[in-house]
Amino acid sequence: MFCFSQNYKIGNAQLLGNCEQQNDYFATEQNQNNLFVVVADGLTDLPAGRYASVIAVETLKYNYHHIEKYSNLLDCFKQSFGDIDYSIHKNITGNKTGAAVICSVIKNKKLVWASVGTCSLYLYRKGKIIPVHNEVQKRIEYGTLQCKKRDILLFCTEGIDKGSSELELKEILSMKKHPYDKAVLLTERIKKRGYSYQKNGTTVIVEI
Repeated sequence: MFCFSQNYKIGNAQLLGNCEQQNDYFATEQNQNNLFVVVADGLTDLPAGRYASVIAVETLKYNYHHIEKYSNLLDCFKQSFGDIDYSIHKNITGNKTGAAVICSVIKNKKLVWASVGTCSLYLYRKGKIIPVHNEVQKRIEYGTLQCKKRDILLFCTEGIDKGSSELELKEILSMKKHPYDKAVLLTERIKKRGYSYQKNGTTVIVEI
């Protein structure tokens, strides 16, 4: 799936890995000069993991659609993560689960992001891969980034991050291809390696 915009090019792809079902979930949405991206990874291979990732994404989408209620994006993200925890504990019984999440809004090339857990965000700029967020933290983290024309952003779950190297990410992101083709190539390469421990993987690539 991919779409063209006056401002951004977006591509995404998913990898099942050795799991019985896809427990990652994601969403992208463009509105005028704004771009909303969220990627979630359910923390169990059971159906509860899929449900948790869906709750995370749909909660963030809902609050983003009602952004006028909040004084700023960080307040929106903070409220969203609280809502996610509440909904997971209320609706999923008998299974200890949750979701790792990376979400962001880009407005006028300024990116505001929030994350919890193992999902990652990388910036490719002028031949270099720069980790914006790739540390495993249980607590919520926030940050901002001023993007530039021709920057490339890679949002991904642990299955992509652990299944590829920095050199490979640099090689693929530097290619003269649409972000969709880059995302598919990245997931296909990981799949061909056939790692016995390969988890679900999801990547969203954005070209500024």
